[in-house]
Amino acid sequence: MILGDVEETVTTVEIDEETYEEIYKSTKRNIPMLFVRGDGVVLVAPPLRVG
Repeated sequence: MILGDVEETVTTVEIDEETYEEIYKSTKRNIPMLFVRGDGVVLVAPPLRVG
């Protein structure tokens, strides 16, 4: 499968060792064209409609 105009979002969770607080960090990157192998697990969702 080939996808165009892709946005990848990676969310990581770090735990502060002193307070044990969970810190969430999100990073995004845009990819103009992406090839996905047949055995990859992918969530393909349409953009949200606001309004």
